[in-house]
Amino acid sequence: MNIRFFLSVIVAAALTVPACSFAAGCPSTQKVQSVIDKTFRKPIRVKAVVPARVKGLCRVEISFQNRTRVLYIDDNGEYLVPGDVYRTSDGANLTREAMMEINRFTADQLKILDKLAAFQIGTSGPVIYFVTDPQCPYCKKAEAILEPLAESGKFQVKVLLYPLRFHKGAKEECISIVCDKKGLEGLKTRYRSENQCDMGKKLVDDTVKFLQSKGISGTPTYIFADGRFQSGVLQKDALLKKIKEHAEKGAK
Repeated sequence: MNIRFFLSVIVAAALTVPACSFAAGCPSTQKVQSVIDKTFRKPIRVKAVVPARVKGLCRVEISFQNRTRVLYIDDNGEYLVPGDVYRTSDGANLTREAMMEINRFTADQLKILDKLAAFQIGTSGPVIYFVTDPQCPYCKKAEAILEPLAESGKFQVKVLLYPLRFHKGAKEECISIVCDKKGLEGLKTRYRSENQCDMGKKLVDDTVKFLQSKGISGTPTYIFADGRFQSGVLQKDALLKKIKEHAEKGAK
C-alpha cells in the first residue's frame, strides 16, 4: 500500500471516530521520544507533546537537523502520523499554522533580521521582511507588487537573500548583489560579478542558516511585524490586509 495513502487513511479515521472513544491526555514526552527513537533511528529530539486541534491526535514538536518540525501521534502512542492536517470546513492547513506559531520570530530575532537584510525598499510605514531568491519566478511576481507599494509609503521592505540550492548560480548572484551594493536593481536583473567578497558570503550564509532554523524553506516568504510569516505570493489587497492585521497583533 502506498505510504501516503496509508497515512491519509489514519488521519481520516482520526477525524471520524466519535470523541467519546478518545482518552483525555497525550503520551508523555519520554514515551513519544522512545517511540520516535525506535521508529526512525535518527537523532530526533522531542521538544513538546500537546493536544492537537483534531480529536484523538496529539501534536509532536521535534527538532531534527537544527529545524523544528511537526508530526502527530494518537493519544495512546501507537501511531505516528507525519504530514499536513487540513480543516475541511475552510481548507485551513492546521499544521502550517502550528509551524508558524512555533517558529514565530521573537522581538530579538526580528532585530537579527534587521542585520541580515541585504537592502531596503521604501523608508516609511510598517516594516516587513521579504525572503527572496533572484532566480525564483514567483518572487519576481511578488517583487512587482511590493516595489510600488513600498515606494509609495505603504510600508518598508527589508530584503533577505535566500538562494535555493537547486538554483544554479543563485548564491553567487546574491553575494554579488551584496558585495557590489546593487540592491533592488541587481535583484531584478540577476546581477552577477566576480566579486564574491567574504562579507557577502557571510551575510548570505548567515541568512540561509538562520531562516532555515526557523522553518523557512522556500521563497517568496513574508515575515510580518508580529513575527509570524507566510510563504507564497500575496496579491496587493491580501498583502495590505495581512500587514495591517499583523501590525495590530504586534502592537498588543
